[in-house]
Amino acid sequence: MRYFKKPVAQPAQAGTGIIIAGLCVAYTNINTNLTPSEMASQVAIPTGVALALSVWFDSRKGLQNLFRVDIVCLISLYYLTLVEFLFPQDHFDALLTSEQTAQGLYVTLMGIGGIALGRHINFLKPEPKLWSYLGNLPDKVLFRLFIISALLGYLYMLMSVDFNVFKIYDAWLGPRFAVPWGRGRLGDWRALLSELKLFAYVIPPLAGIIWNRRQSFRSWQIVLVMVIFAITLFDGFAGGTRNVLGSYFAAFLGGYFLTLKRPNLFNLAIPTAILGYAMMFATRHMLGFRNMGIRRYLETGAYAVEQAKESFAVDYNLNAISIIVDAFPQKFDFLGFELLYVFATKPIPRALWPGKPEGLSISIEEVTGAAGWTVSTTYIGEAYMTGGVIAVILMSISIGMLASWWTRTAAFYNTGYGVVINALGFFTGALSMRSIAFFTTSILPILALIFFAKVMPFFLGIKGSRHQYPSG
Repeated sequence: MRYFKKPVAQPAQAGTGIIIAGLCVAYTNINTNLTPSEMASQVAIPTGVALALSVWFDSRKGLQNLFRVDIVCLISLYYLTLVEFLFPQDHFDALLTSEQTAQGLYVTLMGIGGIALGRHINFLKPEPKLWSYLGNLPDKVLFRLFIISALLGYLYMLMSVDFNVFKIYDAWLGPRFAVPWGRGRLGDWRALLSELKLFAYVIPPLAGIIWNRRQSFRSWQIVLVMVIFAITLFDGFAGGTRNVLGSYFAAFLGGYFLTLKRPNLFNLAIPTAILGYAMMFATRHMLGFRNMGIRRYLETGAYAVEQAKESFAVDYNLNAISIIVDAFPQKFDFLGFELLYVFATKPIPRALWPGKPEGLSISIEEVTGAAGWTVSTTYIGEAYMTGGVIAVILMSISIGMLASWWTRTAAFYNTGYGVVINALGFFTGALSMRSIAFFTTSILPILALIFFAKVMPFFLGIKGSRHQYPSG
């Protein structure tokens, strides 16, 4: 059987060369005689310029050449580690010494460079196989899939409030850890149902695809899709986890971009600018209200205080990275494969595996001295805990390779259903930059959609046929 193959989006070698050159300039700019925030700023500027120029070189092959997971990974990693240092960060100077900051910056640059180089390693074959080929699933399946995903994604949330939607709204306005649908640290039988929330990840890319193909759907269907999509975005916003909201945006843009028939500067720049501004707005406020809740955030005037701040901060992930680099292996032994093992088993509910590992023998919070809150260190900090600089380089190259492979599989997806699966890779790429643990959970919706199409097509309201799929 022959497959229709679309043009493959791939990075320009000149663009990658510019990234490496920019990282070298940033490396030479590191000066321990400066304050930590000044050092980070001297790195953030050339790195950001290099990434922007790289994207421009990629766009010279056509705007569709920008629809790649590796670009999402690079931009997400830059956003999580360096973008805040384009603005004054005087508070950061009290957190680290200049020597610690230099070590964190060195490792961060290696991570960015590893992804940039790894995306050119293409020995993984993207050709469709029996398990992943999706056949000619009609677009009418998309709306049914959207409704099924919404019902499953919000089932546990509705059950936890006895299907009272007003209680959901009230909980959204309160502290994020006080919501009725929250799960315990070790989980229980309810965790089985809470895992269905993963289907909500399918909503953003489907919304982007259905919007582009709105001529195939009725008006009421389009309105319903946009309303549910807006609810999903507000759910992500109210949850206070900025990387989840950013990943929703990335998944929506992935589905939207991959199904554009005639991409141009207008239909690419407008949605990107709108969601980019929304992410900047969310980043400024979500950290402020996630512990007190949106209601108190507005009532106490904390909103106005945050709005008046001239600076812009994300999460100071560079702080955690620098502390980890300083602590391993001087104070703690490298964790080796323990971290990967714990994160790989994370999606398995404890109700099915009571003996599942409860966590790392040395937690990130223990290393960084955090008490009473969780600490994000991006995959770079986690990889360094595993095996130092070598682990960071290997992990970064592997991420670049996987991102490139996933992008190239889009050449074989000719239906909206296939594009949904491919667009979820944008979501996974963005989330994985924050933590390796998110990779193991965010791929579950992808596997579920493949399973439905291959094994349970009746679940989607279509008649399955063994002739629908290739034999090899």
